Amino acid sequence: MASDNDPVPDPTKVSHEQLAVVMIRDAARQEPLVAVIASMLEETVMRNEDHQKTSNLVSFTGRKPPLSPCAFVTRIGKYSGASPCCFAVGLIYLERMKKRDTGVCLVSTNFQRLFLVAVMTAAKFLDDFYYSNKHWAEVGGITTQEMNRLEIEFLFRMGFSLHMQREEYEWYAEELHAKVVQEAAKQQHSPPIPPAVGAPDALGPMDLDDPRRREGEG
Repeated sequence: MASDNDPVPDPTKVSHEQLAVVMIRDAARQEPLVAVIASMLEETVMRNEDHQKTSNLVSFTGRKPPLSPCAFVTRIGKYSGASPCCFAVGLIYLERMKKRDTGVCLVSTNFQRLFLVAVMTAAKFLDDFYYSNKHWAEVGGITTQEMNRLEIEFLFRMGFSLHMQREEYEWYAEELHAKVVQEAAKQQHSPPIPPAVGAPDALGPMDLDDPRRREGEG
């Protein structure tokens, strides 16, 4: 029986620990989510481009990358070492940013930096081990200095609101899993889809011998 002298649990710490347990438990089940997230990102960028939408995120805007959004997400999944749940959490972070600033819009010239930083931030917050900022910059085809600047701006635009309740993540993951089922049903009744424009390695070779580090460098 609890007494008045018992310490009060930190709800933030408990929730984060519970979330970590859920993600580890469902790691294998989360693998298909990456492909669905890639498809969602590509659809969003194409829709915004068709409607000629623009974004006010000047720092995240650059040249149109040689990869399609789908191929770029595949590249992140291949080289970043981030767990699949980080891709889902990265999307949640971008939605939070959108709610804070309606001028946030994913287009062909900013999706690369926005999603890269979002997933990296999620990996640092949730994964036990993660690569350095230098490695993430190589994955995204940008410099370490730019990666560092974008990370800081991303955190400020997020209001440093990275914490997530277990229920929020589980609801979002279930929504994505439902989309996995829908996509599988579509593919059973559709002709083969041609490969996405741009291969995941089109940004250049990767040095994958770097050891994983707990903290970013540079």
